[in-house]
Amino acid sequence: MNRLPIRWRLTLWYGVVLSAILIVFSGTVYLLMRRHLLALTDAGLAEEVVEVGDELGRIHHASKVSRLLSLRFAKHEGFEHLVTDAAGKVLFQSDSAVGPWPSSEKDELPGSLAYRTVEMNRIGHARLVSRRVAGPEGPVTIQTVVSLAPNDRALRELVTILLTIGPIALSGTLGGGYWLARKGLAPVDRMVAAAAEITSSRLDRRLETGNSQDELGRLAHTFNDMIARLQISFEEVRRFTADAAHELRTPLSMMRTEAEVALRAPRSPSQDARVFESVLEETERLGRLVTQMLFLCREDAGIATGDQRPVVIDDLIREVADHMRVAADEKGLTLKADARIAGRVVGDPDRLRQILFNLLDNAIKYTPPGGEVAIRGESPNGCARIIVADTGVGVAPEHLPHLFDRFYRVDSSRGNETGGTGLGLAICRAIAEAHGGRIHIESEFQRGTRAVLTLPIATPAEHADGPTRRAQTLGEVG
Repeated sequence: MNRLPIRWRLTLWYGVVLSAILIVFSGTVYLLMRRHLLALTDAGLAEEVVEVGDELGRIHHASKVSRLLSLRFAKHEGFEHLVTDAAGKVLFQSDSAVGPWPSSEKDELPGSLAYRTVEMNRIGHARLVSRRVAGPEGPVTIQTVVSLAPNDRALRELVTILLTIGPIALSGTLGGGYWLARKGLAPVDRMVAAAAEITSSRLDRRLETGNSQDELGRLAHTFNDMIARLQISFEEVRRFTADAAHELRTPLSMMRTEAEVALRAPRSPSQDARVFESVLEETERLGRLVTQMLFLCREDAGIATGDQRPVVIDDLIREVADHMRVAADEKGLTLKADARIAGRVVGDPDRLRQILFNLLDNAIKYTPPGGEVAIRGESPNGCARIIVADTGVGVAPEHLPHLFDRFYRVDSSRGNETGGTGLGLAICRAIAEAHGGRIHIESEFQRGTRAVLTLPIATPAEHADGPTRRAQTLGEVG
C-alpha cells in the first residue's frame, strides 16, 4: 500500500474508515430496531394477558371459563390464547390450532409476566408470554402468543435498505474522497513541476505558495526559503571561485612578467637578485593565499582542524598582546590588554590564537600613529567575550555587512599595501562558528572600530571530557 500514490492511499483510507463506520452504524440501527419492535410486541402481549386475566377474575365457575372467554378471545387480532389449570387441564384455547403449546415455567411468580421467543405450528417464529393468576377454582396459567413475522419482515427490509445504501454511500465516498484528495494534492503536483524546473542555473525560480496559512502553503514557503539559501550559497561559491581565480592570477601574472623581463636580455647579478626577491615575495603571498583558501574549504567541509580542549582565554589574550606589542610600538601605537574572563573555553588554542592575531593585526594596520589599540576579556552571562577596539580610520556603514565576505576589501588598493588577501575576517568567523561562538564588528567611520568575539564558557563536564567535547552553539546573549 505504501507504493501507491498518496491520493489513492487517502481514498482507500476513506473507504476503510467509512466501511467501519457503516458497519457499526448498520449494526447499531439493526439492534435498536429489533429491540424496539420486540418491545412493541411485548407491550401488545402484556395488554392481551392483562385483559384475559381481568376477564377470568369475573368468572366464578370453571365450567364457564371456556364459553365466556370464547366470546372475546376466540379470534382476537392475531393473538392466540391458552388457559390451563394447575393440573395442566385446558380451560380455554383459541380457535386456531397452533399447538403444541410450550409448557409454562413452574417457578413463575404469580402475576408476573414471562416472555419467550418460540417456534410454533402454523405461526412459526413467535413471541410467547405467560402469567399465573387466580382462577375460579385455583391458580391458572394464561399463555398468549403472537407471530413475529411482521417484525422479521421489517428487519429484513431494514437489512435490504442498509445493504443497498451502504455500497452506494461507500462508492460515493470513494469517488468523492479521490476527487478531494486529488484537488487537495493538486498544489503538490504544481510544486513538483515547478521544483523540477529549478536547477543550479535557475535558482531564481520560486514555488507558488497559495494559501500561506495551510500546510501546503507553509511547505512551499519553507521550500522557497531553502531555495533562497541555496541561491545565496551558489552565488557565494561562484563569487568565491571568481575571486579566488582573480587573486591567484595576480601574483602568477606578476611572477610571469618578472621572469619574461629577466629573460629578454642579459642582466647583472644584482638585477637578477631583485627579480628573485620579487618572485619569492609573490610566491609567499601566493602560498599564504592558498593556505587560507584551503583552511576555509576544510571548514566548509566540516573537517576538524585541531584538538578541542579547555583553554584559558586570559592567558591567550596576554600572550597574543605581548607578541603584537612590538608591531604596535614600531607604528607608534599604544596597545592595552585587560583579561578578566572567569572560566575556560573548550576549543583549539591555535585557532583561537589565530583569531586574536588577525583582529589585533587589523586594528594595528588601520590605526594611524599615535592611536590606541585595546584588547580586553570579560565574561557576562556565562560567556567569554573578547573585545578588540581601536581608534583607527573605521569603516563606512555601507561596508559593514560585507566585512566577513571572502575576498572583500573596503578599499581594494589597501590589500596590496598591507599584504592582505581579504580572507582574514572570513577565517575568523569560520573559527568562531566552529567553536560555537560568533563574531561581529561595530565601527564608526574615522572614529574607530570594535570587534567582538563571543564564545561559550565550558561547563565542568566539558572540562572533564577535554578533547572529546565540542562547544555548544551559543544562544542569544547581550
